Amino acid sequence: MHHTREIPREGWADYLALLSNLERDHWVRIETESLDMGDQPLAGRLPLVEIALEEKGSAQGAVEIIVGRPGDEITHRILEPDHIYADESESGELECLDIEGSDHTKTLIFFEQPNAGDERSASAPM
Repeated sequence: MHHTREIPREGWADYLALLSNLERDHWVRIETESLDMGDQPLAGRLPLVEIALEEKGSAQGAVEIIVGRPGDEITHRILEPDHIYADESESGELECLDIEGSDHTKTLIFFEQPNAGDERSASAPM
């Protein structure tokens, strides 16, 4: 059973700052969904660096998502976000953050459950 709630616009900066602190290094997947492009994967299973609301400068109001490892980071910006929804499990854990832009494109950030094998290298014997 999921619970989806909209984060009010005036709470975006605080919510995203708190989320960045709590979920830093958590594995995430990012996809976009739009009518013209369909579903597009942007990043698969990378550690979260930061999700933030730009509060100054020319990108003010944009949401910036940074994932990856130092020196190999991917940055994705939603320039004109309209809505932010948090999709939570019954126990209150964030499963997906849905950021909807003014162009009706959705950016979905899936918070992956860590697998027991995450720390092992791909070449480890079975």
